[in-house]
Amino acid sequence: MGALTLRDLVDTYDAEVIAADLRLDRVKQVVGRVKSDKVQALSLDANDKKALKTAAKDVDVVINDAWYEMNIKIMPVAIEAGAHYTDLGGFYDYSFEQLKYNKKAKDAGVTCVLGIGSSPGITNVCGAAGARKLDSVETISIYCTWGTKAETASAAFPAYSVRTVLDELTQNPPIVSGGKHMRMPVLSGETEVMMPEPAGKVVAYYIKHSEPATMAEYIGKGTKNVSFRIGFPANDFATFRTLAQLGFASEDPVETGGARISPKDFITAMYLKAVASSRESNDVVDEYDYFRIDVIGKKDGLPATITYYVRTWNDRQTGIPSGRDTAVPPSITANWLATGKIKERGTLPPEACIEPEPFFKELGKRKILVDEEVQSAATYYQK
Repeated sequence: MGALTLRDLVDTYDAEVIAADLRLDRVKQVVGRVKSDKVQALSLDANDKKALKTAAKDVDVVINDAWYEMNIKIMPVAIEAGAHYTDLGGFYDYSFEQLKYNKKAKDAGVTCVLGIGSSPGITNVCGAAGARKLDSVETISIYCTWGTKAETASAAFPAYSVRTVLDELTQNPPIVSGGKHMRMPVLSGETEVMMPEPAGKVVAYYIKHSEPATMAEYIGKGTKNVSFRIGFPANDFATFRTLAQLGFASEDPVETGGARISPKDFITAMYLKAVASSRESNDVVDEYDYFRIDVIGKKDGLPATITYYVRTWNDRQTGIPSGRDTAVPPSITANWLATGKIKERGTLPPEACIEPEPFFKELGKRKILVDEEVQSAATYYQK
């Protein structure tokens, strides 16, 4: 994700960027591909507060594309450094911890946009856009799926962190129901939903995600229910569920061959190695990421539903994968923060500070397509 965000910052905004990673060789390889003399490669351990603060000094925006566990370490340092901040989401629990820094961010005159990837991120902005068109909101239902056109028995790489996928399959998903935050059993809430072709009818389950942490409160308009479901492709679902059942979501170290490593760190290292190898492959497989956001409520006293479909394909011309729908929103948001287009200050979710239609148009320039569908009722008589 960091590599794709960097590419968009350079290609679209000709930005000056410090690209930091734990491994200097990896970040140098990424920087070499973007071919800009305005990008500096830096070796940085984000656990090192002093080094992080030094790196953040005099920058406009800190973009955090690291694991969600790092958010609560990186964001406070960005605030101390007087820099705006974005990340890819706090996986629900961390979101509440980050929101506690609202006053500190306001006092520092900075904005921290929490969870501005595809989901959370684009999904939150879609929820806000739909709510603007309704007088009141009852329910916001979010669905996600991905896949390829190719017929294959192999599982695909998740379009986001494998660590997050494993956590999604082992931690109880939160929802908002009747205005109350509650936890549901893992993989409960099974439902069928129609997604754009070629996905078609998808079986989706509640999954732990950040959207229910903020959307009801920040969107308002009486929103009582918020949920997030994923429709895993069958092969992927079987693979990830097996990995979860084998304990690869565990952070408890295991000793083997004279070394100690947690299963989660091991599978992460294997995943990163496999992704790096796939980037060097010349094989092009059409892959997609799809989201559906249903905003259900009332307009002029009658039932109405605003549905958003978000579609992304890998770009054959540039070689950029469908996962850019997660990596591009931080680039857009960073530009808007640096240029003063986002004026609200504090720690805020996307639905509270990002203007939907200009944002959707920016996504469209990168072939991340947002379609809006309105279903409303009308009467031709007096009640």
